[in-house]
Amino acid sequence: MTLATDALYLNDPEYLLSVFDLRYPEGLATLHRLRDVHAEYSEIEALDEDHFVLIVRPGWASEPAA
Repeated sequence: MTLATDALYLNDPEYLLSVFDLRYPEGLATLHRLRDVHAEYSEIEALDEDHFVLIVRPGWASEPAA
C-alpha cells in the first residue's frame, strides 16, 4: 500500500476561491493562466458547463517570488 504525502493533508482551512464564467471572452484564458501560476497548489472544479472554480490551497503565498 502506498501512503499519500503530507502535502495532501494541509491543516490550514483557508483557501482562495475564484469563480470564472466561461461565457465571457477571456474567461477560459484567464482561468488557465492563473492555474499555471499556482499549478502546484491549485485545482479546477466545474460548477456547471459555464462556471468553474479555481481553488488555491495554503502554501502558495509562502513560496519565495522568482
